[in-house]
Amino acid sequence: MNDPQLRETTITSIQQAVASLFGLSVDELKQETSRRVVAVPRQIAMYLAKQMTDASQSEIGRHFGGMHHTTVMHAIAKMEAQRRTDSALDRVLSKLLTSLSHH
Repeated sequence: MNDPQLRETTITSIQQAVASLFGLSVDELKQETSRRVVAVPRQIAMYLAKQMTDASQSEIGRHFGGMHHTTVMHAIAKMEAQRRTDSALDRVLSKLLTSLSHH
C-alpha cells in the first residue's frame, strides 16, 4: 500500500487545489483578511491540511501567512461543525478530499 509513486499530500498542494476551486491565488489565501470570499476558502484549506497532513496547527498557521495556532484551531472546529449541517460545504470538502488523495 505504501506506493512510492503516490505523492504525499502537502499543505501547498491543498492550498493550490482550494485556491483553484474558488478562483483565488494561493497568495490571497495567505492574506489576513476577513472578507468571506477569502476567509471561507482559507478555513477549508486549513481544515483539509489538518485532515490530510501530519502538520501541527502552528505549522499550518505558518503556511497561511503566520496565522496563530488558535486561528487554525478555530477554522478547523468551524469547518467540522458546519460540515455536519451544510450539505453544500460537505460536498465541496468531500470533492477536495477525494481529488487531493488521488494525486
